[in-house]
Amino acid sequence: MAKFKKFKKLIPGKDKNKAKVSEEASPLMADSTKSKSSTSSPRLEVENDKEREEKKRQRDERRKQRDQRLADSKTTKESSSKTKKKKSKPKLTQEEQDEKDAKLGCCHYFQEILVKIVHVIDAVIGLTFLIYGILINNFENPAIDAVISCMAFGATMLFTSIMGAIGFYTKLCWRVGLLFSAYTAVLIAFFYTFIIIALLGGKDIYFDYLKENKSVMYLDDNEIAILQQILPFFYIALASLAAIETVRFFTLRKLRGKLVRSDAASVRISARLAEPLIGDEQV
Repeated sequence: MAKFKKFKKLIPGKDKNKAKVSEEASPLMADSTKSKSSTSSPRLEVENDKEREEKKRQRDERRKQRDQRLADSKTTKESSSKTKKKKSKPKLTQEEQDEKDAKLGCCHYFQEILVKIVHVIDAVIGLTFLIYGILINNFENPAIDAVISCMAFGATMLFTSIMGAIGFYTKLCWRVGLLFSAYTAVLIAFFYTFIIIALLGGKDIYFDYLKENKSVMYLDDNEIAILQQILPFFYIALASLAAIETVRFFTLRKLRGKLVRSDAASVRISARLAEPLIGDEQV
């Protein structure tokens, strides 16, 4: 082995030839890498340009969409502002508002006439039931249930009519009579509805009561039979009266509000008219 190593050392040309071959091969490799880089660089530039153009196009599209949204929002705001301007009425001064409130109008007077007619009808019904309750109470053994029902119903109907008259013809406590009359109408409507339901549920009970107490209620068999025959008419009449009382409730509340505003406006107008007269007296 020692001899072989010495023999190898004696042949230096072999290593030198390898170095020369590597040196000769390296320029070729360098040229090939240069050629590869030179051929690939234009492709990369083209791809980069395409990417930049695509990004630019996307940015332009997003900008257009944003501008379109802004334009749409502006148009919607302008249209909404125009509609608000159209809807919003110019504010009136206190004097103009008072003049407007002081004038009630034809519709108000028409509604007032209708409600007054209903009050008159309620008063007639109330008086009828009160008088009938007093008459059947004069017997030694009266029908107590009928007496209490008739007198309570009649008193309620008279109360609502009197309160309505006080509310229409006086300005007492901001026309509180109309308020009492309106809410009493709700009770009356519920009472009519209760009677309809009770008769539909067990009419025989009530007609048996009439037959048992006919002598103390100024009734006979023929009259009770007639009442049984015209019972559907009673259903219609009671339902109509309940509807009328419901309408009276809403109408009275509306009329009371208008009348209270009209009263306040009239007071302010009269106070403004009286101011110059007071100044002249002081002078």
